[in-house]
Amino acid sequence: VEALLCGNVAEGQATQLVLKLLNALGSRPLPVARRPVRRVRVLPAGERTLQQFVAASQAEVNSATEVYFQVGGDEADDWVLLTLLSQLMSKAFYSELRTKQQLGYIVQCSANEIDGVRGLSFLVQSKVAAPEAVEERIEAFLRLFRGTLLLLGEAEVQSYAASIAAQFTDVDGRLDQQAGRLWAECTRRRYDFERPWRSAEKVKRLTREQLIAFFDRHVASGSPTRRQLSTHVYAQSMAPPQLRVQLPGDDFYPAPRDLLLV
Repeated sequence: VEALLCGNVAEGQATQLVLKLLNALGSRPLPVARRPVRRVRVLPAGERTLQQFVAASQAEVNSATEVYFQVGGDEADDWVLLTLLSQLMSKAFYSELRTKQQLGYIVQCSANEIDGVRGLSFLVQSKVAAPEAVEERIEAFLRLFRGTLLLLGEAEVQSYAASIAAQFTDVDGRLDQQAGRLWAECTRRRYDFERPWRSAEKVKRLTREQLIAFFDRHVASGSPTRRQLSTHVYAQSMAPPQLRVQLPGDDFYPAPRDLLLV
């Protein structure tokens, strides 16, 4: 059992509450060797892995397309570069595919983390275009956006970076926000409670050249180091005769270290 008590509670009170819980459960922790470990597959570099499915409901008229670019573990400045890039792309992606092209109601670009592995996701739900057509539009947007990056000046990049730094550190305004942040560190077994402030300092030091190099390495079309997973979920009326479900290889990222055991 792992517990977090956050707020107006003394250490002794917290300890007593946890002991009461343990006594009520009457259980013991699993040995470390028997605890399940979640691992994330490494997508092949320079390739597109495709997985296609059909919606279970015949009444569902929407299809969904997700194009995911796997970045990797928390190394060097990759996390803050990913955050900066996703925020730069998010509004432009929505404006192009939702407002101008009107492909669907849900159009999103976001950075995410799955068991310590970071990535950039583009998601579109549409009833007017099939997933393969939507993916072509996403790729067209990426080619267009690289030109946008090249036109960004250093001062603009620094302005965006300063805004993100402020967002990183504006995390404990309410008790529920603080508790959520601290518990997220616990669930990841990372316990890096000062992370937002270090990330803020990192993002302030980013440069335009770093941002473009990061885009070219992980997102740009034709990059030999891009790791892409495309997922198509078809409405039954749009489904092709045959579906493709490609599986990535058997390489896995190392499981995140449980720093409680270090």
